[in-house]
Amino acid sequence: MDLRKLTNAAMMTAMAVVMTLIGVYIPPLFVLFFLIPAPIAITCIRSSESYAIASSFAVFIVNVIFTDIGTAFTSLFFALQGFVMGYLISKKRKASETLIDTSVVSIFGVIVIFYFIKVAFKINALDQFFKAIDMSTKEVLSIYQGHPNFSAIKSNLLTIEEMLKMTLPASIIIAVVAVILINYIIISKILKTQRVYIEALPPFEEWKMPYVTGWIFIGVLLYQYFLKQPEAITTNIIVLLSLGFTLGGLAVVKYYLTHKLNMKSLAANLILVFLFLFPLTSWLFTIIGIADTSMDLRKYMS
Repeated sequence: MDLRKLTNAAMMTAMAVVMTLIGVYIPPLFVLFFLIPAPIAITCIRSSESYAIASSFAVFIVNVIFTDIGTAFTSLFFALQGFVMGYLISKKRKASETLIDTSVVSIFGVIVIFYFIKVAFKINALDQFFKAIDMSTKEVLSIYQGHPNFSAIKSNLLTIEEMLKMTLPASIIIAVVAVILINYIIISKILKTQRVYIEALPPFEEWKMPYVTGWIFIGVLLYQYFLKQPEAITTNIIVLLSLGFTLGGLAVVKYYLTHKLNMKSLAANLILVFLFLFPLTSWLFTIIGIADTSMDLRKYMS
């Protein structure tokens, strides 16, 4: 038994367990719960796959003892997500391939978990989510009861409610990818301090949506236009691609600010956040992102 690998695995397991319990019992720090993949992935990279699997189930057992079965399975999901990332990184996969493959496995894992909870505990997770939205809408409507524009407020809230329900798949995908992306960045930085170097993600200003996505987006928009009412599949595709194009547009503008105007990265980021908060400029970012898929706008700024 390699004592060095065992020590590293023990430290990373302890870190994952502490992060889990802090995230559960201290609500303001709940975000730590989503960082469980990082120590598990580092265990897989620095120790071995077997240590990473053992660490994952150790996190699960601790949560069974100190929290509840639902939280335990959620922690196991994030731990196994970290195992997949660590395994792919240890096999020298490219950063983009690691993110894509881990996202696919994670999305499939979410489906499996929902099915398992429904079969084993007779709980429909989606129904529970929809009921929570309904309750929130009713509570908000009760606050505005008697307001002069109550009918308009009610109509807008019900529209938002239906949109939230319809775009749930897109929301899950976005959340999964965001968690994986953040954890990959953390893993890269931690390993760098230990003189273990993995392929870094490209700088944000170089992010770009693939060429084909622009045509897919246009085709889906045209298809949706001729429908009498929104369709779940096309609506989710539009939401996902719109977000991707918006990020692409933000990347193009940041490239312009940092390379053409020689602006500091922090100042450029603050400007982007400010512009993103306005509906008009946010929409313009999406248009820029769509144009960038075919025109490669950065080459005109070089």
